[in-house]
Amino acid sequence: MITRILKKDYTDFVQVRLLVEILIVFSLLLTGPIQAQEAIYAQPDEEYMDSDLKEKYSDIRHDTLLFLDDQRSPVTGLVESYSDSSLYYLISEKGTYELGHEPHLARQAFTYDLATAAMIYIACGQREKAKMILDNLQKDFYWTKNGAPGLYTSYLSDQIAEDNTLVIGIDGDRIHVGPNMWVALAAIQYIRITGDGSYLTWVIDMAKWVSILPHFTFADGQKGAVAMGSGWGPDWSKVYSTENCIDYYSILLILQNICKQCSEQVKQEFVERGLTDKIISRELAGLERWFREVAYNKDSGGFNAGYNEAGVDPTKALDTISNSLSVIGPARLAQWGIDPFRLVDFAEKYLLVKDAIEEKLVEGFDFTIPQEIGNPRKRFIWIEGTAQMVLAYKIMAKYSASIGKKNKADEYKKKAIKISKELDKIAELVNLPRKALPYTSAKPGDKERLITYQYEWEIPRGANGEWVGSIASTAWRFFSLTYYNPMMLGKIAFKF
Repeated sequence: MITRILKKDYTDFVQVRLLVEILIVFSLLLTGPIQAQEAIYAQPDEEYMDSDLKEKYSDIRHDTLLFLDDQRSPVTGLVESYSDSSLYYLISEKGTYELGHEPHLARQAFTYDLATAAMIYIACGQREKAKMILDNLQKDFYWTKNGAPGLYTSYLSDQIAEDNTLVIGIDGDRIHVGPNMWVALAAIQYIRITGDGSYLTWVIDMAKWVSILPHFTFADGQKGAVAMGSGWGPDWSKVYSTENCIDYYSILLILQNICKQCSEQVKQEFVERGLTDKIISRELAGLERWFREVAYNKDSGGFNAGYNEAGVDPTKALDTISNSLSVIGPARLAQWGIDPFRLVDFAEKYLLVKDAIEEKLVEGFDFTIPQEIGNPRKRFIWIEGTAQMVLAYKIMAKYSASIGKKNKADEYKKKAIKISKELDKIAELVNLPRKALPYTSAKPGDKERLITYQYEWEIPRGANGEWVGSIASTAWRFFSLTYYNPMMLGKIAFKF
């Protein structure tokens, strides 16, 4: 039965996602480990490439892995998030910059970037490098911090403390749901591709940890979104991020399918760890209601950034669009009364921009509209987010074709190819070693502070005003050229 299903050519994203989740349950949890075709996700999705990108693909794959290796510590296996950052440190209390002895982002490994790096290694068949990252993060997750388990948003890439834990990074004691869920996604991808289920209980524990965080509560008492976490900065226990909740929703969808289909022995693992099918269903229902009634903005046709002590945060954020299409999917969004075509229109209307790199115009997507939130910076391209939109276009092309909208399918396919070409153009213009991509199209000077949103998320400054290579940007460009959806269980064929 299963082998017959695998021989069919599934082009609809939703069907593929459901198929693979069922396959995991049957083959991994019921009958034991499976072997995936080696490095299947490292194959180019040629339907969404022009001839030039098809020729370049193997070089891009090779360079992406080399860049990760260049940034990788032999001590911990963690990867440094940025290359060649400025020697000047911002002294926030004084509002001045001071010259340091090493780059200000030297050895900084941001947790989200570690998850994307692990996924690259997994997809390309370099299992041990991925495992070294995940093993260190698994150990650190269970270490109590801020009164509970969890992962900090950053670590030093090359140090182990005397108590055998990772050393905290530049973000201090900040713990957020999003990066933790991305690590959970990397662990799920590892399980799926390698057939090694040893990380499953860890993923369950990570989801359970989120489930007991403070929740948004509706007037009738139902719980909705989860708070962002804890640590320095605002009171994160009162901030509900749409993007972070989408990350959590992704993990819950996967665990729900495993829990419903798995053996009684594995079901007992869910029960013993306090994350039953009933709890997962309750969390999903609350999130879905929150997405529909709070996060979705019916007037603009997009999503609000979230909710905080001041009420709804109407900030237009690109990742709420790209990730909702990648995780929730256009079919389910449409069932909720959220028009996926309007979501794409929203992203293009408000966030599609042009910027000059080395005096050449390039096109991509910004994080937000800075002027609307009191940020005086110019518009520029968020490269990681732009690559995420390539995936969103591909999903929308497949969805459009599945509901008989051929013209829209062709339109989205052309846009996916066009934006992929823009990312390639940026890589060529910037011309970093290994053709790594910077975080944005902006190149701030040694002492020039550019902020992505309103208060935080400073863009990396390069030494002497040069470009800074970014793990997230480089990884996502690779993802966007493959069959790989990092946030869901994408297209794969198994060997038994």
